[in-house]
Amino acid sequence: MNKNVTPQIPSFLTNEPEDLDYSIFQLNLYLNGYNDAYKPYKIDYHLLVLSYHLWEGKDLEEFCQKQTISYFLMNPMNDSAEAREAFCFEIREFLSGR
Repeated sequence: MNKNVTPQIPSFLTNEPEDLDYSIFQLNLYLNGYNDAYKPYKIDYHLLVLSYHLWEGKDLEEFCQKQTISYFLMNPMNDSAEAREAFCFEIREFLSGR
């Protein structure tokens, strides 16, 4: 048994090879190409820090996943796999201090 296998971080992106290239392109645009006014989501960093504080520093990945799902349940017009992945990535990056 290989003990060096790293666990995969869950992703909102599709696993279908024919759609993956487009998804990665869109994800890259959300993360690096668009300014905040053109992204399909808005992050309230004050509320995010407060929520994470009340979460009491438990599993960061679970927190990010739940925040992402909650956000897009309340904002279904802007929902897409790429937007969810970008949102989750941005809040994870912010809260982890990277």
